Amino acid sequence: MPFETAPTAPKRIAVIGGGISGMGAAHALASDHRVTLFEAEPRLGGHARTITAGKRGDQPVDTGFLVFNYANYPNMAELFAELDVPVVKSNMSFGASIDGGRLEYGLASLDALFAQRRNALNPKFLGMVRDILRFNKHALRVANEDRTRTIAQFLDVMGTGDWFRDYYLLPLSGAIWSTPIEKIMDFPAHAMIQFFENHALLNHTGQHQWYTVNGGSVEYVRRIEAAMLGNGVDIRLGAPVQSVRRTAGGAQIKAWGGEWEMFDEVVFATHSDDSLKLLADPTEMEQASLGAVKYQPNDVVLHRDAAIMPEHRQVWSSWVYTEDKDAQSDRIDLTYWINSLQPIPMDDMHFVTLNTKRTIREEMIYDQTVLRHPVYDLAALAAQEQVRAMNGSDNTWYCGAWMRHGFHEDGLSSGLDVARALLRAPQMQVAAE
Repeated sequence: MPFETAPTAPKRIAVIGGGISGMGAAHALASDHRVTLFEAEPRLGGHARTITAGKRGDQPVDTGFLVFNYANYPNMAELFAELDVPVVKSNMSFGASIDGGRLEYGLASLDALFAQRRNALNPKFLGMVRDILRFNKHALRVANEDRTRTIAQFLDVMGTGDWFRDYYLLPLSGAIWSTPIEKIMDFPAHAMIQFFENHALLNHTGQHQWYTVNGGSVEYVRRIEAAMLGNGVDIRLGAPVQSVRRTAGGAQIKAWGGEWEMFDEVVFATHSDDSLKLLADPTEMEQASLGAVKYQPNDVVLHRDAAIMPEHRQVWSSWVYTEDKDAQSDRIDLTYWINSLQPIPMDDMHFVTLNTKRTIREEMIYDQTVLRHPVYDLAALAAQEQVRAMNGSDNTWYCGAWMRHGFHEDGLSSGLDVARALLRAPQMQVAAE
């Protein structure tokens, strides 16, 4: 992604982390500087994670980053166009199965909304529907009245009912951010409602057209990796960094099993708490801001067990929030119906389920992993501002999806922000080879 910059002597820049933020930053910096990209895993991509599965063993399936749209993902769209990444239309819909199926509904159609016909005569359910319409109409205005409110405070002002809160807003928001519904109540209301507005979630007449990478997100990762290598990026896979210490005019980096290496600048493209652990000499500001962002671990299972889906087929949606009967959990139970999101034949079912306590039949599991997602609360919002203010101090830069809303576009945008700042930076003495 080319930027217009004044010519300067190339610097030696280390980028730690090979997810979308690190790849984006390294790719943007490579044409002007000598970039080394450290990645602890044996592959690039981070949450862009494609698994080969299916009944024939040849189906690429994404288990992390899945979809984007052209309205809200401008940097992803530009990168994909530059790299000639193949994309196809996707379908985004939401459904919920509450209390072991006692209440089920979907938002894709009236048939899905009233999949349980008795809900058409349920005053509480109809009250939830009325609250959804009222929320869509007035939420942005109410959120703008006081930008310091949490969602809990915002709902008090809106005066919406318990069903709207418990069976619509919290499940939908929890599904979007892969966050337990209890923690959604602490989210910053204005930022969250603005996100809903930007993504057309307050518009009951339609939403943006979503797209997915044809062949899985690995297709874009392969292309950006090839582009970086073509521009001379030194990509080191399976090279976890052990420690980073700042020196006059630069930073020294030591990978596990390696020697200390000198760089002019270091870019941390890792989770904020991981960045803090790597710093040998964190400042008080770094300790406070990087340590303020909390993370939610999510167990991720790729499988073909349709028993995990709602009883009513009309409710089957791209995202399905599930609340088991009498189950108490500090993590969200969420299933992505991958056949609805990616071009996978309907005779070869694939689901990605997060954190379920329900039994998924072992013989139907293709893959399991754990992914961590940032918790989006007022403390995280304040930390973002603090990190932006200190970025570049001590030749140290921070980026990641945690710097914004936690999504793939946010990770790329954050990495590009750092790259732009570095490309504008004045010429400095370059580190020795």
